[in-house]
Amino acid sequence: MFVTSGAASKASAYLGPYAASKAALETLVRVWARETAATAVRVNLFDPGPIRTRMRATVFPGEDPLTLDTPDQAAEFIVPMCAPDWTETGKFYDYKTRTLMSFRGPA
Repeated sequence: MFVTSGAASKASAYLGPYAASKAALETLVRVWARETAATAVRVNLFDPGPIRTRMRATVFPGEDPLTLDTPDQAAEFIVPMCAPDWTETGKFYDYKTRTLMSFRGPA
């Protein structure tokens, strides 16, 4: 399970290095999922969306952190996806919409 961000597909001012690193991560994960498709390895992306973290508070200082879910709340969804009985691979989980879908972006 790899954690990504909507920043990977946005061109937000002042977030260039972060966005580029998340876009690169998504590409590597999509490739790895294809390379391991015939194995027991499961490779997926998880986008928690805005979460109440120190990094989020630094980047968005005017945002009310109490309007955001906590990392523990998001982890409740990530943990089952890391369990040995999880069979999905090559998927993208959008925590905000609670949707599991095929990878976004070009194949």
